[in-house]
Amino acid sequence: MENIIKFGTSGFRGIIADSFTFKTLGATVRAIADYVKAHSVNAPPKLIVGYDPRFMGEAFAKDAAEKLNMSGVDVLLTSRDTPTPVLSFYVIRHKLDGAINITASHNPPVYTGIKFTPSWGGPAMPEETKQIESMANQYLAENILFGQTEKHTGRTEFVDPMSEYIDRLNDFIDFKEIARANLKVAIDPLHGAGRGYLKKICDIHGIKNVFLHETRDPYFGGAAPDPNETNLFELKKLMAEDETIALGMATDGDADRFGILDRHGRFILPDYVLAILSEYILSTRDFDGGLGRSIATTHLIDRIARQHQREVYETPVGFKYIGKLLTEEKIVFGGEESGGLSIIGHVPEKDGILAGLLMLEAVARTNKTVSFLLEDIYKMVGTLYADRKDIELDTNGHARAKALMSNPSPLIDKLKPLQIDRTDGLKFILEGGSWLLLRLSGTEPVMRIYAEGRQQAETERSINSIQEILNYA
Repeated sequence: MENIIKFGTSGFRGIIADSFTFKTLGATVRAIADYVKAHSVNAPPKLIVGYDPRFMGEAFAKDAAEKLNMSGVDVLLTSRDTPTPVLSFYVIRHKLDGAINITASHNPPVYTGIKFTPSWGGPAMPEETKQIESMANQYLAENILFGQTEKHTGRTEFVDPMSEYIDRLNDFIDFKEIARANLKVAIDPLHGAGRGYLKKICDIHGIKNVFLHETRDPYFGGAAPDPNETNLFELKKLMAEDETIALGMATDGDADRFGILDRHGRFILPDYVLAILSEYILSTRDFDGGLGRSIATTHLIDRIARQHQREVYETPVGFKYIGKLLTEEKIVFGGEESGGLSIIGHVPEKDGILAGLLMLEAVARTNKTVSFLLEDIYKMVGTLYADRKDIELDTNGHARAKALMSNPSPLIDKLKPLQIDRTDGLKFILEGGSWLLLRLSGTEPVMRIYAEGRQQAETERSINSIQEILNYA
C-alpha cells in the first residue's frame, strides 16, 4: 500500500479534502503525540499548536489540539494565525516539547499541511520525520486513530506569542541605527501569517511604513503566497511609484521565507540577499563561527567566508541541516536560496521577519541601497550570477531526467566538470568557480536546475544545456 502521508523537506502537505483530511491529520497528530511522549522533557508533554491563514486553518488546529489532549498532551493553541519561526521561538523560550503548525508555507491555497518542530526548535530531522511518517501511515492503514476510550486527557489554553517574539528581536536588530536613518519601508506579508508583525515592529520603533495585503485572505489574492518576483508585482508597482521607499520586505504564507525589493522595486534574488547579509553579519557582529549554506545556494558565501577566515558548511537542501549547525554553534549565519535564513542565538528555523529587518539594518547603517551593497560584494570577491529554473516534466521527460541523473555522461561530455558532488542531487563544479546542480523533486514531476556562473550568460548557457538534453529547451 502506498504511503499517503509523506514528509518532504518541511513537513507533510496535501490538497485540502484530497490527501489532507481530518483523517490524515488525525493519524499524523497521533504519531507526533507518540513520538513526543517518548522524548518528552515535560510531564505531561506540552506542545504549541498554530496555523496559517488558509481555509480550515483554525478547525484543523483545534482538531489537532483535541487529539493531542486525548493522547495526554497539553496544548498551547494560538489565538490567531502564527508564523512558523514564532512557534519555534516559543518552543525554545518556554522549554516546550515541540510545535505543530497547520501550514503549507508558500504552496498554493488549495494546499495545507503540518509542520512539526521538535523540542530543539528547528525543523524535524529526517530520522524524526521517518518515525512519525511510518507510525502515521500504519495508524491510517489500520484505522487506529482516536476514540473516547483514551485513558489520559491533556489541557488546552490559548496564547498569542507575538509580543514576546517582537521583544526578543531587540537582541538581534539595531533598531536605534534603523531609526537614525529615518527610512521608509514597504511591507507585504501576502495575506500570510506574517501579517501585522513587520508593521507592528515598524510602528513600535517609529519606522515609516506603507503596507499591502495585511488582511486575512485564505486564497492569498488568488496566487501562491510565495514572495518571488512574479507574486510581488503589486509591491514592485507601489515602490516604483513612490521614490521615498528605501526597501521592500515580504514574507510567505507562514513567514519563514523572505522577499526583498530594492529602491524603485527591483527584486533581489535570495542568493544575493544571503551574500550581502553574510558579509554584513561578519563585519558588524562579534560572533565566533562559520557560515552555512545549502548545496543549492550561492558560492559568494564561500568567498566571503575566506575573506574573513571563516569556515563554510555545505548542507543538503532543507533548513533543518542549517538549523542544527546554528544549534551546535558551528555557524553564526546560515541560509538557503529558496529564501530562508537565521542567525546564531535566534531560532534554528527560517525567519522571513528577521531577514527583512537585518536587510533594513544593513541599508540604514551603510546608507547604501541593496544593489550598491551587492556591488561592494562583487568588488571584494568577484562576480557570480545565480539563477534557477524549475521544469515541469511529462512522463517521458521524467524518465529522461531520471536516466540523466543516474548516468550523466552526456552532461560530463558537454560541461567537462572538475568535480561531481552527489550529496543532494547532482552537482557539477566547473572551471573558475561556476557550478550547476540538478535535483528531482521527491513529491512532484519537476526537475530543479540551479546554476551560478562568472557572467550571466555563462549561467544561462548552463541551464540551457540541461533543457536541451531533456528536450525542454
